Amino acid sequence: MFQQFIGDGASLFITIVAVLIGFATALGYLDFMKTKKEDKKD
Repeated sequence: MFQQFIGDGASLFITIVAVLIGFATALGYLDFMKTKKEDKKD
C-alpha cells in the first residue's frame, strides 16, 4: 500500500489521536441526540 517512512511511535500517536477524536465525536453526537429528543418533548 504505502511504505512506512515513519517509526511505530508516530503511528501509535496517530492511532491514539484518532481514538480520542472518535470518542469526542461520539460524545458530541450522543449529546446532540439527547438535546434533539428533549426538544421534541416541549
